[in-house]
Amino acid sequence: MNEKTNGKTEFYNKMKPSEVEQLSYDSMVEVAPSVDFPKERIELISGHVFPDILLHETKYGVEIKSTQKDSWTSTGSSIVESTRDADTERVYMLFAKLGGTPEFRCKPYQQCLSNIAVTHAPRYLIDMELDEKNNIFSLMKTNYDEFRQLNEADKISQVRQYYIEKAKAKGKYEMPWWMGGTTNVNLSFYADLDIEEKREIETRALILFESLFNVSKDRQNKYKTFSLWLCTNYSLLCTNMRDLFTAGGSYHYINGQKLEHPYPHIVGDLLNSLPRIKKMLKDPDYMLMKNIEEFWDPKYDRNDLLSSWVNMIEDKFKSQAELKDIPIRELIEMEAIAEI
Repeated sequence: MNEKTNGKTEFYNKMKPSEVEQLSYDSMVEVAPSVDFPKERIELISGHVFPDILLHETKYGVEIKSTQKDSWTSTGSSIVESTRDADTERVYMLFAKLGGTPEFRCKPYQQCLSNIAVTHAPRYLIDMELDEKNNIFSLMKTNYDEFRQLNEADKISQVRQYYIEKAKAKGKYEMPWWMGGTTNVNLSFYADLDIEEKREIETRALILFESLFNVSKDRQNKYKTFSLWLCTNYSLLCTNMRDLFTAGGSYHYINGQKLEHPYPHIVGDLLNSLPRIKKMLKDPDYMLMKNIEEFWDPKYDRNDLLSSWVNMIEDKFKSQAELKDIPIRELIEMEAIAEI
Protein backbone atom coordinates (compact mmCIF):
# COMPACT_ATOMS: atom_id res chain seq x y z
CA MET A 1 0.00 0.00 0.00
CA ASN A 2 2.85 2.37 0.80
CA GLU A 3 4.52 1.70 -2.56
CA LYS A 4 1.36 2.79 -4.37
CA THR A 5 1.40 6.20 -2.67
CA ASN A 6 4.58 7.24 -4.51
CA GLY A 7 3.88 10.20 -6.76
CA LYS A 8 0.24 10.37 -5.68
CA THR A 9 0.46 12.59 -2.61
CA GLU A 10 -2.36 14.93 -3.62
CA PHE A 11 -4.68 12.00 -4.40
CA TYR A 12 -4.15 10.40 -1.00
CA ASN A 13 -4.31 13.74 0.84
CA LYS A 14 -7.94 14.07 -0.31
CA MET A 15 -9.13 10.54 0.44
CA LYS A 16 -12.27 10.10 2.51
CA PRO A 17 -12.51 7.51 5.34
CA SER A 18 -14.83 5.32 3.25
CA GLU A 19 -12.30 5.38 0.40
CA VAL A 20 -9.51 4.34 2.78
CA GLU A 21 -11.64 1.43 3.96
CA GLN A 22 -12.31 0.32 0.39
CA LEU A 23 -8.64 0.66 -0.53
CA SER A 24 -7.66 -1.43 2.49
CA TYR A 25 -10.14 -4.14 1.56
CA ASP A 26 -9.05 -4.16 -2.09
CA SER A 27 -5.40 -4.42 -1.05
CA MET A 28 -6.11 -7.39 1.22
CA VAL A 29 -8.05 -9.14 -1.53
CA GLU A 30 -5.18 -8.48 -3.91
CA VAL A 31 -2.51 -10.06 -1.70
CA ALA A 32 -4.67 -12.92 -0.35
CA PRO A 33 -3.67 -15.43 -3.10
CA SER A 34 0.03 -14.90 -2.34
CA VAL A 35 -0.50 -16.29 1.18
CA ASP A 36 -3.01 -18.95 0.13
CA PHE A 37 -5.92 -17.21 1.80
CA PRO A 38 -9.35 -17.44 0.10
CA LYS A 39 -10.28 -13.86 -0.82
CA GLU A 40 -13.99 -14.66 -0.51
CA ARG A 41 -13.49 -14.97 3.25
CA ILE A 42 -12.49 -11.31 3.48
CA GLU A 43 -15.49 -9.09 4.19
CA LEU A 44 -15.70 -5.30 4.46
CA ILE A 45 -18.29 -4.41 7.10
CA SER A 46 -17.43 -0.68 7.23
CA GLY A 47 -18.75 0.71 10.49
CA HIS A 48 -21.72 -1.55 11.11
CA VAL A 49 -19.65 -4.06 13.04
CA PHE A 50 -16.33 -3.84 14.85
CA PRO A 51 -13.80 -4.35 13.33
CA ASP A 52 -14.27 -2.99 9.79
CA ILE A 53 -12.85 -5.99 7.94
CA LEU A 54 -13.49 -9.59 8.99
CA LEU A 55 -11.34 -12.55 8.04
CA HIS A 56 -13.89 -15.31 8.37
CA GLU A 57 -12.92 -18.63 9.96
CA THR A 58 -9.70 -17.18 11.40
CA LYS A 59 -10.79 -15.22 14.54
CA TYR A 60 -8.94 -12.19 13.07
CA GLY A 61 -10.18 -8.79 11.98
CA VAL A 62 -8.81 -5.41 10.88
CA GLU A 63 -9.98 -1.99 12.10
CA ILE A 64 -9.39 0.85 9.62
CA LYS A 65 -8.65 4.39 10.79
CA SER A 66 -7.33 7.43 8.96
CA THR A 67 -6.51 11.08 9.46
CA GLN A 68 -5.97 13.88 6.95
CA LYS A 69 -3.42 15.41 9.29
CA ASP A 70 0.32 14.75 9.09
CA SER A 71 0.05 12.83 12.34
CA TRP A 72 -0.09 9.29 13.66
CA THR A 73 -2.81 10.06 16.20
CA SER A 74 -6.59 10.05 15.99
CA THR A 75 -9.74 9.20 17.91
CA GLY A 76 -10.64 5.54 17.79
CA SER A 77 -13.64 3.35 18.53
CA SER A 78 -15.78 3.09 21.65
CA ILE A 79 -14.27 1.26 24.60
CA VAL A 80 -17.61 -0.51 25.02
CA GLU A 81 -17.34 -2.31 21.65
CA SER A 82 -21.06 -3.09 21.66
CA THR A 83 -20.97 -3.90 17.92
CA ARG A 84 -17.98 -6.23 18.13
CA ASP A 85 -18.15 -9.33 15.93
CA ALA A 86 -18.60 -12.26 18.29
CA ASP A 87 -16.23 -14.53 16.37
CA THR A 88 -13.31 -12.06 16.24
CA GLU A 89 -10.68 -12.50 18.95
CA ARG A 90 -7.63 -10.75 17.46
CA VAL A 91 -7.80 -7.29 15.91
CA TYR A 92 -5.17 -5.35 13.99
CA MET A 93 -5.20 -1.61 13.38
CA LEU A 94 -4.52 -0.45 9.82
CA PHE A 95 -3.93 3.29 10.00
CA ALA A 96 -3.67 5.72 7.08
CA LYS A 97 -1.79 9.00 7.62
CA LEU A 98 -3.04 11.03 4.67
CA GLY A 99 -1.46 14.39 5.54
CA GLY A 100 2.10 15.27 4.52
CA THR A 101 3.67 12.21 2.91
CA PRO A 102 0.92 9.57 2.87
CA GLU A 103 1.78 6.37 4.72
CA PHE A 104 0.08 3.27 6.10
CA ARG A 105 0.96 1.37 9.26
CA CYS A 106 -0.44 -1.79 10.81
CA LYS A 107 0.00 -3.20 14.31
CA PRO A 108 -1.96 -5.14 16.96
CA TYR A 109 -4.96 -3.08 18.06
CA GLN A 110 -4.13 -2.88 21.76
CA GLN A 111 -0.57 -1.69 21.11
CA CYS A 112 -1.69 1.62 19.58
CA LEU A 113 -4.37 2.70 22.08
CA SER A 114 -2.79 5.44 24.16
CA ASN A 115 -5.62 6.90 26.20
CA ILE A 116 -9.36 7.42 26.51
CA ALA A 117 -11.36 10.51 25.59
CA VAL A 118 -15.06 11.25 25.70
CA THR A 119 -17.28 12.47 22.86
CA HIS A 120 -20.82 11.07 23.24
CA ALA A 121 -19.21 7.99 24.81
CA PRO A 122 -15.74 6.98 26.05
CA ARG A 123 -13.48 6.27 23.07
CA TYR A 124 -9.91 5.13 22.66
CA LEU A 125 -7.24 7.50 21.43
CA ILE A 126 -4.92 6.08 18.77
CA ASP A 127 -1.18 6.67 18.60
CA MET A 128 0.59 4.53 16.02
CA GLU A 129 3.99 5.56 17.39
CA LEU A 130 3.15 4.43 20.90
CA ASP A 131 5.61 2.37 22.90
CA GLU A 132 3.99 -0.98 23.70
CA LYS A 133 4.57 -0.51 27.44
CA ASN A 134 2.68 2.79 27.45
CA ASN A 135 -0.65 1.70 26.00
CA ILE A 136 -3.72 2.44 28.11
CA PHE A 137 -4.09 -1.17 29.25
CA SER A 138 -0.55 -1.34 30.60
CA LEU A 139 -1.16 1.93 32.43
CA MET A 140 -4.35 0.50 33.96
CA LYS A 141 -2.42 -2.66 34.89
CA THR A 142 -4.61 -4.93 32.80
CA ASN A 143 -4.58 -6.25 29.25
CA TYR A 144 -6.87 -5.72 26.30
CA ASP A 145 -8.25 -9.26 26.14
CA GLU A 146 -9.35 -9.14 29.78
CA PHE A 147 -10.69 -5.61 29.56
CA ARG A 148 -12.73 -6.11 26.38
CA GLN A 149 -14.66 -9.00 27.94
CA LEU A 150 -15.91 -6.91 30.88
CA ASN A 151 -19.48 -5.62 30.75
CA GLU A 152 -20.01 -1.92 30.04
CA ALA A 153 -20.47 -0.91 33.70
CA ASP A 154 -17.29 -2.68 34.78
CA LYS A 155 -15.29 -1.13 31.94
CA ILE A 156 -16.42 2.37 32.91
CA SER A 157 -15.78 1.65 36.58
CA GLN A 158 -12.24 0.43 35.95
CA VAL A 159 -11.35 3.39 33.74
CA ARG A 160 -12.85 5.92 36.18
CA GLN A 161 -10.90 4.39 39.02
CA TYR A 162 -7.68 4.61 37.05
CA TYR A 163 -8.12 8.34 36.40
CA ILE A 164 -9.13 9.05 39.99
CA GLU A 165 -5.99 7.37 41.29
CA LYS A 166 -3.87 9.10 38.67
CA ALA A 167 -5.19 12.51 39.73
CA LYS A 168 -4.60 11.76 43.42
CA ALA A 169 -1.02 10.71 42.71
CA LYS A 170 -0.40 14.07 41.08
CA GLY A 171 -2.10 16.00 43.87
CA LYS A 172 -4.67 17.41 41.44
CA TYR A 173 -8.31 18.22 42.11
CA GLU A 174 -9.85 16.32 39.19
CA MET A 175 -12.60 13.79 38.62
CA PRO A 176 -13.56 11.67 35.59
CA TRP A 177 -16.14 13.22 33.33
CA TRP A 178 -18.29 11.03 31.08
CA MET A 179 -21.05 13.30 29.86
CA GLY A 180 -21.42 15.91 27.11
CA GLY A 181 -19.00 16.48 24.23
CA THR A 182 -15.76 16.81 26.13
CA THR A 183 -12.39 15.59 24.89
CA ASN A 184 -10.87 15.34 28.37
CA VAL A 185 -11.77 12.60 30.83
CA ASN A 186 -11.06 14.80 33.88
CA LEU A 187 -12.87 17.86 35.17
CA SER A 188 -10.47 20.62 36.18
CA PHE A 189 -10.49 24.35 36.93
CA TYR A 190 -10.32 27.12 34.36
CA ALA A 191 -8.19 29.21 36.73
CA ASP A 192 -5.43 26.59 36.54
CA LEU A 193 -4.89 27.06 32.79
CA ASP A 194 -1.93 29.03 31.50
CA ILE A 195 -2.42 32.45 29.88
CA GLU A 196 -2.37 31.20 26.29
CA GLU A 197 -4.93 28.49 26.98
CA LYS A 198 -7.23 31.06 28.59
CA ARG A 199 -6.85 33.46 25.68
CA GLU A 200 -7.70 30.70 23.22
CA ILE A 201 -10.90 29.80 25.07
CA GLU A 202 -11.95 33.40 25.73
CA THR A 203 -11.47 34.29 22.06
CA ARG A 204 -13.69 31.41 21.02
CA ALA A 205 -16.27 32.51 23.59
CA LEU A 206 -16.32 36.07 22.20
CA ILE A 207 -16.95 34.60 18.77
CA LEU A 208 -19.65 32.17 19.79
CA PHE A 209 -21.72 33.78 22.53
CA GLU A 210 -23.40 37.10 21.94
CA SER A 211 -25.07 36.65 25.33
CA LEU A 212 -21.77 37.69 26.94
CA PHE A 213 -22.70 41.25 25.89
CA ASN A 214 -25.96 41.26 27.84
CA VAL A 215 -24.91 44.20 29.99
CA SER A 216 -28.41 45.74 30.13
CA LYS A 217 -31.06 43.16 29.20
CA ASP A 218 -31.13 39.51 30.34
CA ARG A 219 -27.98 39.91 32.43
CA GLN A 220 -28.84 36.97 34.67
CA ASN A 221 -28.44 34.54 31.76
CA LYS A 222 -25.35 35.96 30.08
CA TYR A 223 -22.97 33.23 31.25
CA LYS A 224 -25.20 30.15 31.25
CA THR A 225 -24.53 28.92 27.72
CA PHE A 226 -20.85 29.75 27.99
CA SER A 227 -20.61 27.84 31.28
CA LEU A 228 -22.16 24.71 29.80
CA TRP A 229 -19.93 24.94 26.73
CA LEU A 230 -16.83 25.36 28.87
CA CYS A 231 -17.67 22.21 30.78
CA THR A 232 -18.87 19.97 27.95
CA ASN A 233 -16.21 21.01 25.42
CA TYR A 234 -13.21 21.45 27.69
CA SER A 235 -14.12 19.68 30.94
CA LEU A 236 -13.49 22.96 32.77
CA LEU A 237 -15.20 24.46 35.80
CA CYS A 238 -15.06 28.18 36.55
CA THR A 239 -15.87 29.42 40.05
CA ASN A 240 -15.68 33.12 39.10
CA MET A 241 -17.36 33.28 35.71
CA ARG A 242 -18.31 36.94 36.03
CA ASP A 243 -14.70 38.01 36.61
CA LEU A 244 -13.53 36.55 33.29
CA PHE A 245 -15.02 39.44 31.35
CA THR A 246 -15.49 42.15 33.98
CA ALA A 247 -12.41 42.09 36.23
CA GLY A 248 -10.15 45.10 35.82
CA GLY A 249 -12.82 47.78 35.51
CA SER A 250 -14.01 49.82 32.54
CA TYR A 251 -11.95 50.93 29.55
CA HIS A 252 -11.35 54.70 29.41
CA TYR A 253 -9.23 55.06 26.26
CA ILE A 254 -9.57 54.01 22.62
CA ASN A 255 -6.47 54.40 20.46
CA GLY A 256 -5.01 56.70 23.10
CA GLN A 257 -8.03 59.03 23.14
CA LYS A 258 -9.95 59.38 26.40
CA LEU A 259 -13.61 58.42 26.17
CA GLU A 260 -16.35 60.68 27.40
CA HIS A 261 -18.14 57.62 28.73
CA PRO A 262 -16.03 54.56 29.65
CA TYR A 263 -16.78 51.27 27.88
CA PRO A 264 -17.73 48.14 29.83
CA HIS A 265 -14.77 45.83 30.31
CA ILE A 266 -16.04 43.18 27.91
CA VAL A 267 -16.10 45.70 25.06
CA GLY A 268 -12.42 46.39 25.57
CA ASP A 269 -11.75 42.65 25.72
CA LEU A 270 -13.50 42.23 22.39
CA LEU A 271 -11.51 44.99 20.70
CA ASN A 272 -8.17 43.78 22.06
CA SER A 273 -8.99 40.22 20.94
CA LEU A 274 -9.76 41.24 17.35
CA PRO A 275 -6.53 39.93 15.78
CA ARG A 276 -7.18 36.47 17.22
CA ILE A 277 -10.90 36.60 16.41
CA LYS A 278 -10.24 37.52 12.77
CA LYS A 279 -7.61 34.82 12.41
CA MET A 280 -9.95 32.16 13.78
CA LEU A 281 -12.89 33.22 11.62
CA LYS A 282 -10.83 33.39 8.43
CA ASP A 283 -9.52 29.87 8.95
CA PRO A 284 -11.87 28.10 11.40
CA ASP A 285 -10.93 24.66 12.68
CA TYR A 286 -13.38 21.79 12.83
CA MET A 287 -14.36 22.41 16.44
CA LEU A 288 -15.10 26.09 15.87
CA MET A 289 -17.26 25.34 12.83
CA LYS A 290 -19.24 22.76 14.77
CA ASN A 291 -19.75 25.25 17.61
CA ILE A 292 -20.83 27.97 15.18
CA GLU A 293 -23.41 25.60 13.74
CA GLU A 294 -24.72 25.01 17.25
CA PHE A 295 -24.74 28.53 18.66
CA TRP A 296 -25.05 31.04 15.82
CA ASP A 297 -28.23 32.10 14.08
CA PRO A 298 -28.70 29.76 11.07
CA LYS A 299 -28.73 32.74 8.67
CA TYR A 300 -24.96 33.29 8.93
CA ASP A 301 -22.82 33.17 5.79
CA ARG A 302 -20.49 30.16 5.87
CA ASN A 303 -18.29 31.84 3.25
CA ASP A 304 -17.89 35.07 5.23
CA LEU A 305 -17.89 34.24 8.91
CA LEU A 306 -16.21 37.47 9.92
CA SER A 307 -18.93 39.66 8.40
CA SER A 308 -21.59 37.44 9.92
CA TRP A 309 -19.99 37.82 13.33
CA VAL A 310 -19.70 41.62 13.00
CA ASN A 311 -23.38 41.82 12.05
CA MET A 312 -24.32 39.67 15.03
CA ILE A 313 -22.28 41.79 17.44
CA GLU A 314 -23.62 45.04 16.03
CA ASP A 315 -27.21 43.83 16.45
CA LYS A 316 -26.48 42.79 20.02
CA PHE A 317 -24.99 46.20 20.86
CA LYS A 318 -28.06 47.93 19.45
CA SER A 319 -30.27 45.85 21.75
CA GLN A 320 -28.39 46.86 24.91
CA ALA A 321 -29.02 50.30 26.44
CA GLU A 322 -25.45 50.60 27.74
CA LEU A 323 -23.91 49.61 24.40
CA LYS A 324 -26.21 51.04 21.72
CA ASP A 325 -24.24 54.30 21.36
CA ILE A 326 -20.89 52.53 20.88
CA PRO A 327 -19.92 52.49 17.17
CA ILE A 328 -18.77 48.90 17.39
CA ARG A 329 -18.65 48.21 13.64
CA GLU A 330 -16.43 51.23 13.08
CA LEU A 331 -14.18 50.23 15.99
CA ILE A 332 -13.86 46.70 14.66
CA GLU A 333 -13.04 47.86 11.14
CA MET A 334 -10.29 50.19 12.38
CA GLU A 335 -9.03 47.49 14.78
CA ALA A 336 -9.22 49.90 17.69
CA ILE A 337 -7.11 49.29 20.77
CA ALA A 338 -8.72 49.73 24.17
CA GLU A 339 -6.87 50.79 27.32
CA ILE A 340 -7.92 50.99 30.94
